[in-house]
Order: sequence, then structure tokens, then C-alpha cells
Amino acid sequence: MDDFLFDLENPLTTSKEHQSDIVPSLFSDESGFLLHSFPANFRNEALLLISKFCENVDPFVSYLAVNYMDRFISTKKFVNQEKPWMVGLLAISCVSLAVKMKNSDFPIPNLQGYGCLIYDSKSISRMEVLILTCLNWRMRSITPFAFLNYFISLFEFKDTCLSQAVKDRASQIILKSSYEFKLLEFRPSVIAASALLHASRDLIPPQHSHFRAAITSCKYLNNESLDDCFGIMQDITSDSNESISVLDYQCTSSESENSTSIKKRKLNGALSFSQVQNH
Repeated sequence: MDDFLFDLENPLTTSKEHQSDIVPSLFSDESGFLLHSFPANFRNEALLLISKFCENVDPFVSYLAVNYMDRFISTKKFVNQEKPWMVGLLAISCVSLAVKMKNSDFPIPNLQGYGCLIYDSKSISRMEVLILTCLNWRMRSITPFAFLNYFISLFEFKDTCLSQAVKDRASQIILKSSYEFKLLEFRPSVIAASALLHASRDLIPPQHSHFRAAITSCKYLNNESLDDCFGIMQDITSDSNESISVLDYQCTSSESENSTSIKKRKLNGALSFSQVQNH
């Protein structure tokens, strides 16, 4: 398996060095992570379980687990819907792999039982190997998070805290929309750009049009696809009761050391069981 401490923002390297050199590779390789059609009902049931398994876990672990699950079931090679225990075993194994990749403190034994679902460690291990084999051991998924810094770099923010706020808000939107079936057809870069546009509209309305112009100037993006994705994201978040403004994120240079805790606080509420039930 790939090295531990996998950073979703840097899927092609274990270091943050030379990130500008890998941008073309990210765009060229992301097509290899596009999903194909698969059974929606099976996916929805697996999402419910992943959400419950990850209630007290880093939200990025949950996101990665969903990514593995989607990539696996999109192959249609090993999903047997006639075996009701399969969905639970797949969900728990994807969470286990995500925990390992993120080197989380969440103990794997706690995943072996939930409600009436009980899976022994050998069954989980065998399923993990099956998933790994099916995905060709490509566990460093290229996700929307890998494109956030690049798109933000296309626009000159007046305040670094403001650019971080837009990035944090976009991350929150990506996490929240990860269960949305309609977004599975879009490339990770398109989802990232759409989330950033949504975030800029929320936080910096006066600069939104300029930010949009900067992003749409990217030669790698299909603007028609971007418009479609952005429209879906608007529908997803319109049901939310969140009221977020730039005031929620304002900071000064002396407060910059608190940005990590702010980000964590904002992201921790991004995924919830109630959101999954709505799909």
C-alpha cells in the first residue's frame, strides 16, 4: 500500500515540494479516477453505514472511505446485491483502509461491530485486499482537494486569511456534497473549482465575479461542465440552514496561528447522518 500520512491535497507526492511541477499531471491523471455507473440503492445503503462508522472521526477519513467505496462499486466486478452482508463489509473495509491511509487514531477493532453487523478481522482483511486489488493499489486518490491551492493561486487575494477562509469554506462544501449522486459524473478539478466559486460567493461577494474570471481562464477546465456542477452545488447547499459570512473568518496576522483550529472547527460539522438520510 502507499505510504501512510496520505495528504489529499498532495496525492502524487509525500512532500509539498515542487507542487507547481505536478499540476499538469494532476489534470491529466484525474480522468483515471472518474467513476462509472453503479447501483444507487447499494451505494446509499453503504453511505449510511460509512456515515455511522465515521461519526467521531476526522471528516477527511469519511471522505476518503466514500471515495474508495465509489471507485470499487463502479467497477461492478465484485458487488453482489443479493448478499445483504456485502454492503456492510464493503463499508467497514473502506473505512478501515481510509483510517490506515490517514494514519488516524481511530481503533480498527471498533469498526467490527455496529448494531447487528459483526465482522471478524479476517473478513475485513480479505475484503481490503479485494478492494486494493480492484483499485490496482492506487490508494492515493486524486480528489477535489488536490486542486484547491492551484485555483486559489490564480487570484490575488488582498489578505492571506481571506484566501484561507475561501479554501476552508470550499473544503466544507466538498465534504458536504461528497454523498451527492449527481456530482459523481464530474472531474475532481471541476468539483474543486465549483466549490471555490460557491465559497467566494458566500464570503467575498464583491470579488466573486473577478474570482470566477480567474478560475474560468484555466486552460484545463471545461466551463460548460463547471457551470453544470456549480448549479448542482447551489441546489445542495440551498437546503442548508448555514449562515456564513466573511465575518466568521476574519483574522489578523497576529491570529494566523489559530487558522488550523478554525479550519478544524468549520470542517468537523460538514458530514452528518441526517444529510445522508436525505439522499
